[in-house]
Amino acid sequence: MHHDKHYIWNLLSQVNDPELPVLSIVDLAIVRDVRQSGEEFEIIITPTYSGCPAMDVIS
Repeated sequence: MHHDKHYIWNLLSQVNDPELPVLSIVDLAIVRDVRQSGEEFEIIITPTYSGCPAMDVIS
């Protein structure tokens, strides 16, 4: 099955933030980019603030 970046962004928009479960990690701009290389994807994330304790859970 072949997936594109749009499909991956859609999946990520369904992942809720562990500390603010009414918002997705896309809504909070935790996901910065989705990079594709062939069939592999790299998800670039950043914490909402320095020292965010939820980054271990999200990544």
